[in-house]
Amino acid sequence: MSATIHDVARSAGVSIKTVSRVLNGESNVAAPTAALVHAAIAALDYHPNLAARSLRTGASDTIGVIVDSLSDPFFAKLISVFEDRATAHGMDILVASTGADEERARMQVTRMVRRNVNGLLIAPFGPSLTALPEPGVVPTVLIDRHTEGSAYDEVIVDDEAAAYTAVSHLIAHGHQRIGFVGESLRFSTVHHRLLGYRRALDDNAVTLTPEYVHTACWDSDTATKLTKAMLKLDEPPTAIFASTPVTGVGVLSGMRAVGRADVALVVFGDFPLSTVIEPAVTVVDQVPVDLANTAMDRLLARLGGDTSPPTSTVVATQFLIRGSGELPPTDRPVSPR
Repeated sequence: MSATIHDVARSAGVSIKTVSRVLNGESNVAAPTAALVHAAIAALDYHPNLAARSLRTGASDTIGVIVDSLSDPFFAKLISVFEDRATAHGMDILVASTGADEERARMQVTRMVRRNVNGLLIAPFGPSLTALPEPGVVPTVLIDRHTEGSAYDEVIVDDEAAAYTAVSHLIAHGHQRIGFVGESLRFSTVHHRLLGYRRALDDNAVTLTPEYVHTACWDSDTATKLTKAMLKLDEPPTAIFASTPVTGVGVLSGMRAVGRADVALVVFGDFPLSTVIEPAVTVVDQVPVDLANTAMDRLLARLGGDTSPPTSTVVATQFLIRGSGELPPTDRPVSPR
């Protein structure tokens, strides 16, 4: 006979309510007590009755997905994988966007919970936990961004290390004047990519020039404008590191606008047509398929009754050398156009 929640409570020497709190990931259980409960769960091979939960809560066979934008190539790829995996398990997905707005993110989470989704996959926005569901409400996996203090599983990449590799690559090809074009530092990903950029400069004794660092590019048009301004400086950067595909596209447009095809470029994140441009764009590939599959694996495990403590899984990136990141430095004058 399968173990019950009563058996777990008896084995751990705690109340059924305490076991329930641990199962739901609530934070108001002392660590030693939670450890006793987890040990009892493991020893008894206890698995919560997910079907009973569904009948009790009215949960549907639906997984909610919340991301910044449905048009972003990175998130679009994640959603495609989520949909394929959900379909294979007889489930549907419900997709919503936040528009990079914290209040809207809270609204979308509330909306998903009210629709009784079985689980949530969320790209968290900003450092606040207020835009996340309360622990125990619904199984949740955070994707792409680390959120300090979260009680949920997360699947991320090492943004700082990958950015460090990218900028070090530019330095190894002779560049000393390297720009950084990124979105808002409210995104933990951009914050850590800037840290990697700074550390690479510091470790290689390259001077950081404030005029080369831009962290308020909400769209490609802004990135284009700032790139044009940088390349018109008396001493413009000879290379640029773009922290996202959106800013990368803007940088390319800015380079073209001032007639500069000789500025080295590395972009964090691959994007459509990156291999068609001449030279093709060197990128840090986040391998969104791997990230999405890992996140879905984790959520399905939770839906299947996994009650282990939350985990942080780091998915490996790939550095794809294609040509733009290997251009040598040049001090050619800015085009008069």
